Amino acid sequence: MTEPRKRTIHKPNVLPLSLAALCNDTGSDMLFAFYPLFFVAVLGVEKMTVLGLIESIALLVGLFARPIAGRLADRRGRRHLIWAGYLALMASRFTQGLAQVWQHLVPPKVLYELGRAVRNPPREALLAESVDQDERGYAFGLLKSMDTVGAILGPLLGLLAFWLMSRGGLPLDRCYRYIFFIAALPTLGSVYLILSKTREVRDNASGDAQEPQASGTQDPDGEERLFAAPGLLPFTVASAFFSLWAVTENFLILCATKLLRLPRAAMWPAVVLYWFINVSFAPTALASGRLSDRIGRKPPIVAGLVVLAALTAAFGFVPEVSPQMASSPFVSGAFFATLVLFLLHGVYQGLLQPSQTAFVADLAVSARRAETLGVYSMVTGAAAVAAPLIFGILWDAFSYRTPFLISGICVGLSAAMVAGLVPERRRER
Repeated sequence: MTEPRKRTIHKPNVLPLSLAALCNDTGSDMLFAFYPLFFVAVLGVEKMTVLGLIESIALLVGLFARPIAGRLADRRGRRHLIWAGYLALMASRFTQGLAQVWQHLVPPKVLYELGRAVRNPPREALLAESVDQDERGYAFGLLKSMDTVGAILGPLLGLLAFWLMSRGGLPLDRCYRYIFFIAALPTLGSVYLILSKTREVRDNASGDAQEPQASGTQDPDGEERLFAAPGLLPFTVASAFFSLWAVTENFLILCATKLLRLPRAAMWPAVVLYWFINVSFAPTALASGRLSDRIGRKPPIVAGLVVLAALTAAFGFVPEVSPQMASSPFVSGAFFATLVLFLLHGVYQGLLQPSQTAFVADLAVSARRAETLGVYSMVTGAAAVAAPLIFGILWDAFSYRTPFLISGICVGLSAAMVAGLVPERRRER
């Protein structure tokens, strides 16, 4: 049973791309859980609409670069765009730590999304082309798992660095800012791995059969249309609807601070809860990716959406810590309920993400795979642009529980859309 996995790991680019993801996410998640706390505790922002606005602006700018990066990668190669994207991510983290008011966060957050946009379609296309089709689920599961190992290490290193700096007498705002600076360093390893350990591969290495082109599925220039494959268009529509209502980790963390009545000077338990997302994500991604190679992509995708719908709605019913228990939230029922929901959020991501990417890569025309991945990412990203803003408006206008209840219902509908409207289709080798 272990032999196929060894073959997959030793295929070109699989391990270097996965290790590069580990390095980058060690830095990214070192500060990710601190970002909303920095936003509130250091910059002093009270309105969650502002947080949603910043995220939406950044997403809006970044998403338009995704199909462009994919198109360029299909024509000029993948590797150079991947390491350039990592460089942008590193610069974004450093400059976020320099912010004095919330407006200063807008340019580095835009740079962050541009870095992801430039990196992701070429990286996913390169990984898909480096393995056979019946290994893609496992390959993407490995990438996501290594990504998440870095996300497990990152918050621990961030908490350790924060504790050491605070014990050393640094002011609170400097502790937060130095976390951003430190978090930029691991991505240097990602740049090194992409430059020195990866190589371009052509699609004949991936084992895809060149299918006969159906009449009416070509563009005027003779290229196969991006969404000609059956199932790809309805899956993209369902994914866009899901992205419009999926809750982001920033709002999960801020909801936890409400439920546990955490003061601004002691919000670190929310960082601990965020860490548990990654603990459950890593093994789930590896197992579900391998499973999707055997039973198809749809079952893990639908299961992931159902899990997200249930846990999101459940946040609307978790009771707050009583004032008497606020000084010791770790022993409260609210903490354990919130912990379970954070763990389930990692399960949802592990079920969904490897199969989601592998499904699009399976259906994409080989000569336009990176562009297809980029367009899919742009469409779903366009829906995600409005998500944080809608969440913030509902939070401020009603209560912090309201957006979680609405989101749970809508994500449940998206699971039904995938189950009922998207045909399971795996291209034969």
